[in-house]
Amino acid sequence: MAKKIGLPESIKMKHDHHLVDELSRRSRTCVIRYIPLERIVAGAQQPRSDFGDIEALAASIREKGVIEPIILRPRDGRFEIIAGERRFRAAKMAGLSEIPGIEYDIQDNEALELSIVENAQRKDLNPFEMAFSLKSLNEIYGYTHEEIAKKIGSSRVSITEMIRLSDMPPQVISRCQEMGIESKTFLLELVKLEDVDQMMFVLDQYALSPFSRDAIKEIRQNKTKKSEPDTKKTPRFKFVAPDKSVKIDFRFREGEISRDRLISTLQTLLDDLITGRIKNLKA
Repeated sequence: MAKKIGLPESIKMKHDHHLVDELSRRSRTCVIRYIPLERIVAGAQQPRSDFGDIEALAASIREKGVIEPIILRPRDGRFEIIAGERRFRAAKMAGLSEIPGIEYDIQDNEALELSIVENAQRKDLNPFEMAFSLKSLNEIYGYTHEEIAKKIGSSRVSITEMIRLSDMPPQVISRCQEMGIESKTFLLELVKLEDVDQMMFVLDQYALSPFSRDAIKEIRQNKTKKSEPDTKKTPRFKFVAPDKSVKIDFRFREGEISRDRLISTLQTLLDDLITGRIKNLKA
């Protein structure tokens, strides 16, 4: 593997080579040094919101120090984290006053892109964090789904599907996160239901007894069938008296009823009423 530009021989990087090579390709201006924690701020482009339990990492840092430098960029006299916020938080918990960092001067869109790449390589993002991050690249910075796919090493279809998860209503997303549901295939079937009440109903049932995405697919397919127009719908005829005191709703089993047959049927009904064969009319 080609030597990383700007990295001293004494530092062993655990970053996937793709991230470091990408940084090196974009900018040969980098600075590697220990940076006071008080001068470091969380990344505005950080896609990750849940950093999990960092106590074990903090314990490791107390014993061995920070082996892997974080990646930052200069920002208004301070340093903004591009990659490594979990290590930064653990270093603070461990009581360190400074941390090794690799400084690169890059733009907002590149910072978000590289942060997504780093987290994707580590599999650190949950599906919703990834979905909204990719959506930002697409809608805010104008990346096409194809461009995003090439940059993070995925397929265009996978990117499109992942971004689709960002369409899920906030209350459904919160419920999924509370339940710890992170199966992409399950969530994709859930978001296709579109109706928020139906999504929540599915999650209520899942909480009682977990099931696969196929069960959601079946619900969606049944919903589609019910929403299709019924071409064999039973014909109806309604009568409302002028004073609206009487309303009669007639339904016919056959597809078409002639005018003469309808008159004949109504005449039979009238005769039954007159002769008393129909009695005690009640609502």
